[in-house]
Amino acid sequence: MKYAVIGLGAVGSIVGTILKKSGKDVVLIGKPNQIDIINKNGIKINGLNGSTYIENPDASSDFSSLKDVDFIIICVKSYDTKNLADQIKYHLKKSALILSLQNGIKNSSIINTITGNKTISGIVLFNALYLNPGEITLTIKGGLLIENEKNYNDAIQDLINSFNSNGLNSISEENIEGYKWSKLIVNLQNAVTTLTDQTIKESIIDSDSRSILIATMKEGMNILEKLGIELKSLPDMDPKKIISRLNFYNTFILRIGSRLLRLKNARTSMWQSISRGKPTEIDFINGEIVNLAKKNNIRSPINEKLVELIKEAEKKKLKKSFKPFELKKKLKI
Repeated sequence: MKYAVIGLGAVGSIVGTILKKSGKDVVLIGKPNQIDIINKNGIKINGLNGSTYIENPDASSDFSSLKDVDFIIICVKSYDTKNLADQIKYHLKKSALILSLQNGIKNSSIINTITGNKTISGIVLFNALYLNPGEITLTIKGGLLIENEKNYNDAIQDLINSFNSNGLNSISEENIEGYKWSKLIVNLQNAVTTLTDQTIKESIIDSDSRSILIATMKEGMNILEKLGIELKSLPDMDPKKIISRLNFYNTFILRIGSRLLRLKNARTSMWQSISRGKPTEIDFINGEIVNLAKKNNIRSPINEKLVELIKEAEKKKLKKSFKPFELKKKLKI
């Protein structure tokens, strides 16, 4: 079994490193500006079983190396999905299985439609900071939830075993659509912490930010409920339980809880993108809720405004920071 990991940001670097450490035959594919640095310095993951390092990863930006790969794991940003699928479709074995480890709802269906290859979804349940090419810090431990496909059951289970043996506790489920929607609802808060320039911990213990988080997720959940879209509970990522805790617990208890969860340095991927002057996945997170609402004549004023503010920050390539009470006022909460 030969693997490929495409996209060497935080998630791809962690997944690729684990597979290399497991002795798998793995092709690592990233952007040209990353490859030279990664091949020179290796890949180091801090916080995964202490510190994990691979030297001479032999990373490449050449898609022709996919021609004999059996299992492809895609970790690029959602806005790159269509372009990537168009680029790789001529290099794939027809029997190759593709796993999308990306934010959003539709990536696996887009990849499947363009390439014709069976594509399954996965949900990332950890948080990591991308510091530099090949230098990643795991800030919230977790694992992966991977969609099971009976025709590829052995390959998927072997992949999961490799992750589990290396500190990334992972499981598979037959149908993960409800879990994907739950992850998306939780990810709606990414726009909030990006605009307030807060860590996840800071946003939880600040009363104004907390009220924004609650209102943003509630709006998304209400829209899905009206449309009959069912949410399924994820480990430590159940939107209903998160909202309940944010509503019920006071700042002191939340501060202690966030310390126990080691949230001190955890930042969202959207914040990381804006900080580096890169596009964000706002269209595939809050924008997904906004588009769904518009198609069904439902209002989504909070998420619509968050999309607008993030797009302004993207356009200026400047991190626009609001005080939590200022953002709360802008969102009319």
